[in-house]
Amino acid sequence: MPRSTPARLVMLTLPMLLAACTATSSGPATLDTGAITPASSTPASSTVATEPATTGPATSQPATTQPVTTQPAGDSAALLACVTQWPLRDRIALLVWPSVYSDQWSLAESIVREQRVGGVVLMTPSDAFAEQLGDRLTELTALGAHGLAVATDEEGGAVQRLRALEEIPSQQDMSARAAAEVTSVIERHARLIADAGIDVVLGPVVDVRPTEGDDPLGQGRLFAGDPQQVADLGALYVRAWQSAGLVPILKHFPGHGSASADTHQSLAVTPPLAALLERDLVPYRQLAGSGAGVMVGHLDVPGLTDGQPAGFSAAAVSLLRNELGWGDALVMTDALGMGAVDISVPAAAVRSLQAGVDVVIFTSTADTADVIAAIEQAVADRALTEADIDDSAVRVARLLAARGTPCVP
Repeated sequence: MPRSTPARLVMLTLPMLLAACTATSSGPATLDTGAITPASSTPASSTVATEPATTGPATSQPATTQPVTTQPAGDSAALLACVTQWPLRDRIALLVWPSVYSDQWSLAESIVREQRVGGVVLMTPSDAFAEQLGDRLTELTALGAHGLAVATDEEGGAVQRLRALEEIPSQQDMSARAAAEVTSVIERHARLIADAGIDVVLGPVVDVRPTEGDDPLGQGRLFAGDPQQVADLGALYVRAWQSAGLVPILKHFPGHGSASADTHQSLAVTPPLAALLERDLVPYRQLAGSGAGVMVGHLDVPGLTDGQPAGFSAAAVSLLRNELGWGDALVMTDALGMGAVDISVPAAAVRSLQAGVDVVIFTSTADTADVIAAIEQAVADRALTEADIDDSAVRVARLLAARGTPCVP
């Protein structure tokens, strides 16, 4: 069926959900229904985070998250008028971002040229390829029919595709550093990878660590600290990536920190929605309007997603857009071939777009044509509408325009 706001979410608004939560504090780590109070221009102390919280999210300190400059929205009406002149298949392809690999570069070039995709996700290149990265990405981008966004995972530590250019510390390690140092490290790295041709950074991770036990992702991928500290650190990263014109993507909504498993292996169950609202969703609430995008994880939220991954749930995407303030932001899936997804990549792509996600990503490059064909068939079958496709195509076109590729009818 076409995208729609689930009736139960229209009725169950954020103020009602919050009322169901047990209040633990009047501080910013517990969500409220009002606007975010503008914060001071610098964190309250020289150290942006301390040891992980062990007593829950409550804090009595004022919010320190500084609002981030939102990217220019562009003229949505003009972009819509432009993209709707393209063939439907081109509009669909704009939303399909396969992974590309340096040892299969001829395949990457043919996918961009023949399938006319709107973006690619660069996986770890070989050291020799990294030495030529700028030239290779310039050549690849030139093959895009309507422009091409190049995204990559660049969290730091164990999850960093471009470590051949420069290694940066993990988010856990950065948590103990002064705000000025965090900003300096990420701003320097942002310039380096932007100069190499990267447009979109899949990070930072704003999952909040559990109050007890280890997080399922491990590898130092999460910031240390309570929800407010995670929001503050996330804001530093967002501003730093944006300083070089990059678009950061927060992950993994609605919160992987206390989930039951690693979604690379299986579908993970989070705490109930009421608990997420008090803790895991704090960074998303505070960073709304930042100009970042959001990656939706393969996470089942009791009381929200009905046993399916959040990326397949219209209720979850509606919560993000309509209740947490992310309205017209770019929203993408996590990789659709992960163990948490028990259907084919093309079928998962259709389910994600039906839920209101804009961009589908996957690691199996050879699936690209089948993904596009499945989405095109869903429109023919009226499981998706052209308006659904166009809404998301405008968001991708806006990103491309901000990166210097104007929409051409």
